[in-house]
Amino acid sequence: MRLGTEGYSPLLVQKIEYAGGNHPSFEAASQSLEKLAELSISPKHVQTVTERLGRERADERDAKARQMEAGELKSGRRQPPAVVAIHVDAGKMQFRAEGCGRGVHDPAWGDAKVACLQSYTAVRFDKDPEPEPPPAFLDPARVERLCREMEHVRGTPGSKTEEKKKEVAQPKRRREKVSRRRKRAQRLLRTVVATTRAVEAFGWMVSAEATKRGFYDALIGAIVGDGGNWVGPLGDLHFPGWVQILDFPHLLVHLYAAARLAFPNQPKAAWGLYERMLRDAWAGRASDVLQALQDQVGRLGVAPPEARKDDPRNVVRRVRDYVQANLGRMDYPTYRRKGLPISSALVESLIKQMNQRVKGSEKFWVESNGEAILQVRAAYLSEDDRAEKFHARRPRGPAVGRNRRKIPT
Repeated sequence: MRLGTEGYSPLLVQKIEYAGGNHPSFEAASQSLEKLAELSISPKHVQTVTERLGRERADERDAKARQMEAGELKSGRRQPPAVVAIHVDAGKMQFRAEGCGRGVHDPAWGDAKVACLQSYTAVRFDKDPEPEPPPAFLDPARVERLCREMEHVRGTPGSKTEEKKKEVAQPKRRREKVSRRRKRAQRLLRTVVATTRAVEAFGWMVSAEATKRGFYDALIGAIVGDGGNWVGPLGDLHFPGWVQILDFPHLLVHLYAAARLAFPNQPKAAWGLYERMLRDAWAGRASDVLQALQDQVGRLGVAPPEARKDDPRNVVRRVRDYVQANLGRMDYPTYRRKGLPISSALVESLIKQMNQRVKGSEKFWVESNGEAILQVRAAYLSEDDRAEKFHARRPRGPAVGRNRRKIPT
């Protein structure tokens, strides 16, 4: 059975890790193992095994990142993918202080940075294959719903009831049935990098994973992000010459917020401004979008120093600055012609999947343990065989429990 010092066969160790890393809690993992694997194991023991394996995975990842930084890491692919994109974003986790006894001490929210490394088939077009925005982006009710879901409409005053009234007050548009079928690039293989560490360390981790997968030898590569002030520098440092793309849905919700607050009591005027900016953005006329926002900044005037962050003047100014900072990442017709993604929905979905395990009102992580769980989750969310290969090559490590310092011979 090749029993190791954990007291379990390699297959059972893998099952424990899978349950601990993919169930909503260690308690749920323990219950599932008892029901499905007939393995009686306490939630605490599941936690200990899972986090130890997660730390081993993190050690392997960090070793490759150090090799990358030293210029010693080589590509592991004989044939590189044709088209690649790295989607990056950050979710949230709750952390607590370590070594303070029982209970939650010094709780605080922190970032969990995630990268989705996705390869695609090569597709190119002589002209923009989708010159008109999707109908969903021009439907008031659906745009409102999208913005709420993404939680990026900042400074929206009023309660949910008031927001509903405003939504009803917006002009109604009849949905048109439009055939939007076209040839699209097909997604091939996804792998995942995740960490609680700083952006600098995260960049080397992502770069190492890209090297391992042969991304630097692809015909074309892109970095897709939400326009955060850390995304551009990461791309410039680790992926020079790659196309950098501002996620279009994130741009949409910023434009919608600016339009609504530029005309808070005039829904038709607000929608008109939004639609004009949306169409300009979709068509790659980024300078026109910037000018429209600049016009509203001039019309509204400068907010006084004591004004709230959600003051319309402050919100519209911030959106203008956001667009100005990302002008070079808004050439959407060119991206569509090259078959590149213009949405970071893939990493948004990944963050939701990560959150199912690590985020919750009752979940407070010691940072090292949270980092370990992210590695297990990332391994099993990757679409290659890394999760299983780790167990196949892994030496039998120190025991869990009183013999944990005895290395087997």
